[in-house]
Amino acid sequence: MNEIIKQDLKNRKILIIGFIIIFFCLLFYGFFKIQVYSADKYVQISFENSIRQITLHPTRGVIRDSYGRIMVDNRPSFLVSIIPRQFLKSRIAEFADIIGEEEEYILQKIKGKNTFRPIIIKRDIEYQTLATLEEMKLDLPGMLIEPESKRYYPEYVNSPHIFGYVGEVNKKEANQNELVDAGDLIGKAGLEYFYDVNLRGAKGVHYIGVDAEGRELGTVSNDRNIMPNSGMDLNLTMDYSLQQFAESLMVDKRGAVVALDTRNGGVIVFVSKPDYDPRLLSGKISPKIWSDLLNDPSQPLFSRVIQGAYPPGSTYKVVAALAALEEGIITPKWTAFCPGYFKLGRKTIRCWNTGGHGKLDLQGAIKNSCNVYFIQLGLKIGLDVWEKYSKLLYFGQPTGIDLPNENSGLVPSIEYFNRQFGPNGWTRGVLANLAIGQGELLTTPLQMAQLAMILATRGVLHTPHLTDYLVNKQTGDRISFPVQSKYTQGISKKSYDIIRKAMREVVDGGTGWRGGVYGIEVAGKTGTAQNPHGDDHAWFIGFAPYENPEIAFAIIIENGGGGGSVAAPLANLVLEKYFYHKLLPRVIPEKDTTDFLLDSLLMPFEIPDIQPLEIILEE
Repeated sequence: MNEIIKQDLKNRKILIIGFIIIFFCLLFYGFFKIQVYSADKYVQISFENSIRQITLHPTRGVIRDSYGRIMVDNRPSFLVSIIPRQFLKSRIAEFADIIGEEEEYILQKIKGKNTFRPIIIKRDIEYQTLATLEEMKLDLPGMLIEPESKRYYPEYVNSPHIFGYVGEVNKKEANQNELVDAGDLIGKAGLEYFYDVNLRGAKGVHYIGVDAEGRELGTVSNDRNIMPNSGMDLNLTMDYSLQQFAESLMVDKRGAVVALDTRNGGVIVFVSKPDYDPRLLSGKISPKIWSDLLNDPSQPLFSRVIQGAYPPGSTYKVVAALAALEEGIITPKWTAFCPGYFKLGRKTIRCWNTGGHGKLDLQGAIKNSCNVYFIQLGLKIGLDVWEKYSKLLYFGQPTGIDLPNENSGLVPSIEYFNRQFGPNGWTRGVLANLAIGQGELLTTPLQMAQLAMILATRGVLHTPHLTDYLVNKQTGDRISFPVQSKYTQGISKKSYDIIRKAMREVVDGGTGWRGGVYGIEVAGKTGTAQNPHGDDHAWFIGFAPYENPEIAFAIIIENGGGGGSVAAPLANLVLEKYFYHKLLPRVIPEKDTTDFLLDSLLMPFEIPDIQPLEIILEE
């Protein structure tokens, strides 16, 4: 019996010892997990409780023109944010009243965010509000006032469709881009959007000590501190004085003016009107201002240079001519008679010259922009050949310019018409329209300027671009972009020369004579595109000088009427400014001043008036 009791006591002893061993093992494991395995986690929690992380926002890169003048700069601004874990909800109503926001708006901002990470509540704080917040800093624990920069435009800078604007990142953008956080400012349109990563730079971090109530105790010397890297500066291909001059010509007009450097594709002029004051979208964007811009019937947010899709009218006749020459359908001597109209079935199509042009060859038809000639030519070409050469000349696809949301335009095909009207549901009348640049064909002004470049260079296409190079502020290194060039296959130099010569005749006494410039040989093509929604659109495209081209351009004036009488005179003024302004001394300012910009914009030059010896009525 004693033996049984002794064995039982022994077993109990072993069991108790086992429990003690297991207990201390578990205790040891717990200590190990907390102090070793999860040490970093708890150090971070402790760090966050005693240390406040302040985000250092980088200075966004500036944008300069080819002279080095600042077009888009930065000015100091302040934002207010709160730390949800430290901010007293009982003070939200008072805080909201000070900054002029609804209490519900602030609650929505911090909803579900029980964190030590600051949440931006309002940007671009006014001075009086800033002073009040500073006075109440001790009464509003968890409130932070941080400096940042907002975009600033010198007085004489406009061009919102080039520069775009910046705005606060939304949830979708934050989810798609791991480099940005809610509340960050990013590019939303234009160059600001396209080069956002380069312009934005990289944020830094600074740590300061805080007590249990969130009051700052001073800077913490910690190797975790990271200095921000400023964004790169962006330098344009354009001399802004010419851009400003072109914009002045388009005041109170609707349309676009675009000019390209035929030697490298650099954008020289990029004007879309109507537009808006870029200062309206600088800093905090008012919902009312945004709504007004969106609902404005003149569509100021719409970049007509790259997004406007228009029938090109008679400017597109050169495409039909190239197709006919290359396919051997006609020779330059092929003639057609124009009595002022053309009968196609029961339909009568009028030429712009109702009295008729008489008998014309190809050069005469381009010079006089004869509709009857090109209607007959289009019927001879056929839709497949017309489509082939339209696409060889890069219509129906984006140009690849360094701007977002470019329109591809439309080059209709047999498949397109079959889908629209059914097989055999369309007639040869569509060819008559397409050959003179009407109907379903749609192009952008930039595509038409690109066509002018291809004609000027006899087939060499340089991708249009606004940016010349970037400058890294940290290293001073210049990052240049190689010119992207390609050759247009399938069109001979001989055919280009025929069209070029005819375009020279257009300006030298033809329908585009008003586009001529004293001392400069200009080649061009007028166009008057019918518009089902109102008056005709006025077109003029071309290049200069004729022998050694430097500039290719396209101009469209919506509802302007005749291309020769409305668009060509604008080309004359732009080309005069471009060529004669180059003769003036080129002075690079030692520092950026708006005074230098103003002086360059108003710098006078004189150009003698001339009248051509032979004048042909314009379209």
